[in-house]
Amino acid sequence: MLRLVRVALTPQILLMVSKVYIPVLFPLTFLIACLAMWLDIRLGFESGILPTPANYWVGGGLLATGLAFVGVTYAELVFEGKGSPSPTAGRTIRLVRSGIYAYSRNPSVIGKLLGFLAVGVALNSLTFVAILAPLLLTGSLLEKVWRQEPQLIEIFGAEYDSYRREVPLFFPWRLFGLRPPFSST
Repeated sequence: MLRLVRVALTPQILLMVSKVYIPVLFPLTFLIACLAMWLDIRLGFESGILPTPANYWVGGGLLATGLAFVGVTYAELVFEGKGSPSPTAGRTIRLVRSGIYAYSRNPSVIGKLLGFLAVGVALNSLTFVAILAPLLLTGSLLEKVWRQEPQLIEIFGAEYDSYRREVPLFFPWRLFGLRPPFSST
C-alpha cells in the first residue's frame, strides 16, 4: 500500500493526472454518464441493473479493484520502466515485462475499465455498462494497436516485437491457466 502511495505522489503520475485525467478523462466520464442516463430513459432501461444500495456496493468494489489495478501497473511503469504511463509525463525508458506485464501488455486498461464500469454500476445504468463501456474498451484497444504499438516497436525494437508475440494485448489468459482464442500455441 505504501508503494502505491509513493507512486501516486511521483512527479510522473502527478503530471499525468494534471494533464490527462483532470482536464480530459474525468469530464469525459461525466459526459458519458449523462448520455447513458439519457439513453436509459429513451430506451426504457430506467429500472437499473441492481437494486439500491447493492449498485453502490458493487460499484465501490469495482472502483477499489480498478484503482488497485491501475496503481500496480503504474508502479511497475514508474519503478521498473523508469518513466510514466503517459508520453505527456515522460515515457518509460525500459520495457516492462515483469509482474502484471508478464500477463497483459495493457493491464492498466483493465483497471480503467473496472473504474469506468464502477461509475455505470453506481448510476445503475444498463446503457453505460452494456453499451458504452464495451464501445470505450474497443476504442481503447484499437488505439493501442494502431497508435501505441507502432511507437513501442520503434522505441524498443525487436524486444517489444518479441514481447508482443508472447503476451496478449489485453486479457491475461495465462493468469487463469487459459490459452487465448485463435492462438497457435
